Amino acid sequence: DVTEGALKGAFLYNFAWFTEWPADVLPQGSPIQACIVGDRAVAAALERIARDRRPAGHPLVVKTTSETALQGCHLVYVAATSARSASAAMSSVAGSPVLTISDVDEFARSGGIAQFVVDRGKMRFRVNLESAKRAQLQLSSRLLSLAELVHE
Repeated sequence: DVTEGALKGAFLYNFAWFTEWPADVLPQGSPIQACIVGDRAVAAALERIARDRRPAGHPLVVKTTSETALQGCHLVYVAATSARSASAAMSSVAGSPVLTISDVDEFARSGGIAQFVVDRGKMRFRVNLESAKRAQLQLSSRLLSLAELVHE
C-alpha cells in the first residue's frame, strides 16, 4: 500500500523532473530547492525519492518551511491544512519563477500552477498554464498530457 504522502512525494518529484526553469534562475547542475509547507510526510517521501537522483540534471533539496519563508524556493508545495497558508504562499512568491502546487480546493483556478485532486479514488492533478507562463516556467508536454487543464 502506498501512503498519500508517498504518492504526493512521487508526484512532486515528477513535477520537478518535467519543469524547466529559466537558466538564470536555475543554472544547469544547480539544486532545485523544494519547499514543503504543512506536511512533513510529503517532505520525507520526497527526500527518499530524490536521494541519489538528479531530476533533469539537478540535485533536489527538500526543506520544510512556513508559507512566509519561501525565498530561494523553486518548487513550493502547500498542504491543504488551510487555504490561508496557500494564499500567503502565493503572495510570497508572486511574480517569481516558482512552481506552486497544493491540494487546496480551487488552488489552480485561483492562480496556483498545479493542484492535486482525488477523482474516483485516484490521485490526479490540474494545471493552470496561464499561471505557469506568468512564472516563466515551461512544463513538459508529457506532464501536460496527464493533466486536467484549468483556467482562472
